[in-house]
Amino acid sequence: MAPSASDVLRLDGNGNPRTLRLFASLVEAESRRFASSAASQPAENDLVRAFRGGATPTIPIVEFLERLQRCNYLFDSAVYVLAAAYLALFMRSPAALEAGIVVEPATAHRLVSVAVLIGAKFVSPRYFERRVESFQICSGQSIRSSEMCPLELLFLRALNYRLFIADEEFQRFFRILERRPAPARSSLACGATKRKAQDEEEPRRVRACQLAARYGISGFFNRS
Repeated sequence: MAPSASDVLRLDGNGNPRTLRLFASLVEAESRRFASSAASQPAENDLVRAFRGGATPTIPIVEFLERLQRCNYLFDSAVYVLAAAYLALFMRSPAALEAGIVVEPATAHRLVSVAVLIGAKFVSPRYFERRVESFQICSGQSIRSSEMCPLELLFLRALNYRLFIADEEFQRFFRILERRPAPARSSLACGATKRKAQDEEEPRRVRACQLAARYGISGFFNRS
């Protein structure tokens, strides 16, 4: 049976939207898959250079989003579904295809940041007027708040400013997000020891790869 909106949009045990971890899991799997090949490719155009930025955040995507959620405690669950939709549309846009940009460790945090920012603005247009600085704080100062407006403009131009997501497409992203495995709890959330985190990381990667192969969604954002 396909998951319902209420299944996907409910809160987890920590009071965060389930869609946060589901979205993070999908992005992290894509980023790992393209890490090696992307690292060897120079940033030869403005779009890739912009989203690689000056510094790459070192925290995992899931912890980055959890920090953003705490800073912006009114985030709606639908924001992360919209973020997944916008990121997928961006990666398939002519501008992104021509530039050859992929979701990889050097670009993932900025791509996610802009997708979440636009999703939040669509759900609550006035909410983010004074919260752009949270991206700098939550990224450990790696993403500067002054980057966000130019990155958002590049993203919107690639989408041709078309942000409306039809109900059918929205439901499709419910199903895609629900298929992701429940990732291991982050070190911030559970206070796990470094050794325990290392022991759990490999099974988590294996589960992500297995789910991607099973459901055919490996390369969902990036081109296979």
